[in-house]
Amino acid sequence: MAVRMQRDERIDDIVRVTTELIGKKGYYGTSIQEIADNVGLSQAGVLKHVKTKKNLLELVLAQYDGDDSDNQANGYLKKKRELSEGELEKSPALLPEWYREIARYNAQNPFFTRAYLVLRAEALDESHPAHDYFEQRGRRLRAFVSAVPWKLPPEYATPESKAVLSMAVGSAMEGLESRWLGEEGIDFLEYWGKYEDILFPLPHWEGYR
Repeated sequence: MAVRMQRDERIDDIVRVTTELIGKKGYYGTSIQEIADNVGLSQAGVLKHVKTKKNLLELVLAQYDGDDSDNQANGYLKKKRELSEGELEKSPALLPEWYREIARYNAQNPFFTRAYLVLRAEALDESHPAHDYFEQRGRRLRAFVSAVPWKLPPEYATPESKAVLSMAVGSAMEGLESRWLGEEGIDFLEYWGKYEDILFPLPHWEGYR
């Protein structure tokens, strides 16, 4: 058991370092040797844990879909899914509130956010090993969001309208993240609050955000 825990911690360390390096240099610009140097292993030692660079990329990408208890955005939905209908009436699932939690998490983890944006841009190339992941992730996320029992204004009653709303909000967030990470003087959370007033304007969204 102790050996397994030590191995899991080593893999976590490799994934963390790889995520930071990809955020700086991209997937192709990050070498196994550089990863090894940063985690205190040889190349063979890194590959012993992750097998191949492509497998390591899959571990990095898995972070963006996992049910991580340290991620308050995942925790938000997990708590809402555990509520009864009556409890949801008192404490509804609010889509703007969920995106606010995502914004807080991403602001606290800039290398995590940066690596995602870098990989997403690189993966526009159909030959990139993450291309299929990003192509499918959008569909999965829209289907997931459409199935959540959100409390929303009446014009978002259909799964399609919820999916388009989520796509618009997510696109706005990724755009702001790019500016935050690429320009000086942008406070991500401060500006996301301003974005909310545009995306979810009051009084129309009163009680829904």
